[in-house]
Amino acid sequence: MKIGIVGLPGSGKTTVFNALTGRKAEVSGYTGGKREPNLAVVSVPDDRIEKLADRYHPKKVTPAQITYVDVAGEVSVREEKGSALEETLRHLRPADALLIVLRNFEYPGEPPDPQTEIEALDAEFVLTDLISVEKRLERLEKDASKGKKSDPMELELLRRARDLLNAGTPLRSDTEIARSPLLKGYAFLSAKPCIAVLNSGDDSDMGTVSLSLPADVPVVEVKGRLEMELAQLSPEEADVFRQDFALDMPATMRIIQESYRLLGLISFFTVGEDEVRAWTIPTGTQAQKAAGVIHSDIEKGFIRAEVISCDDLLASRSYADAQRAGKVRLEGKEYPVRDGDVINFRFNV
Repeated sequence: MKIGIVGLPGSGKTTVFNALTGRKAEVSGYTGGKREPNLAVVSVPDDRIEKLADRYHPKKVTPAQITYVDVAGEVSVREEKGSALEETLRHLRPADALLIVLRNFEYPGEPPDPQTEIEALDAEFVLTDLISVEKRLERLEKDASKGKKSDPMELELLRRARDLLNAGTPLRSDTEIARSPLLKGYAFLSAKPCIAVLNSGDDSDMGTVSLSLPADVPVVEVKGRLEMELAQLSPEEADVFRQDFALDMPATMRIIQESYRLLGLISFFTVGEDEVRAWTIPTGTQAQKAAGVIHSDIEKGFIRAEVISCDDLLASRSYADAQRAGKVRLEGKEYPVRDGDVINFRFNV
């Protein structure tokens, strides 16, 4: 999973990036004439994989991972020109979701206005996508005038997208357009799932700001600068300070949980002496498709899946005991994998 971090200047994008990743990155900017984002891969905290590792003592433990991308500059066709905007978009378009960082701390003479910030950013996403849609439609219509055939469904979806965008409506409001395989290659920004990150000051009272947002845009409030400092401490030290500030869990965990929920993701596990590993898949993924996440050959040669819940496995003295107790099931290719399943795929290549 890749998540892009966006926000207006001064919102604390890089501070939030550091809080999530434990890095000490500076504000991203230009290197050799190109925009270089801050980028980090973060392991997803999951006590289930730790317990499985304690059981199997594998040579390698591989948790699920999230890549965070903190991109310099604004997504603004009004402010940016040419290559600068294209560089920003090049790093954001592959993201599966966006964290929209909103300033909720004081600047001298500039009180915070997170509602206006998110409305401004959403408007920029819409305008950026509208330009892309209009260019593509113009191209397809020119091709049609020359007798070249185009996909009628793609044309219909693009025209519907244009109507929505002209009305100022983000494409994520239409699930058919947002999830259409035909439009996936466009990587529209307004179609991406978003989380609003309310970046509050150290002394702010949490939960006092109310934002008017669409139902599909959840809000996570964090004290970005404080969380960034805590991320530099040992877990034990950070827990002590977190209790002093009445923070129930790290910003990392809260945002990861919301990201998984928003994107509809779950984790299943494979275990053994060589490796214990978590795999991330969409909710409802069938067993054969889940096998393909590990390797395409396993998907092609899929026979059966041996499945046991992580809780049942950990409650048993061994895998063999779990089998004798009837906790291990054989499932076919259409079995919808559940969160926490431990799976051994039987396959023949």
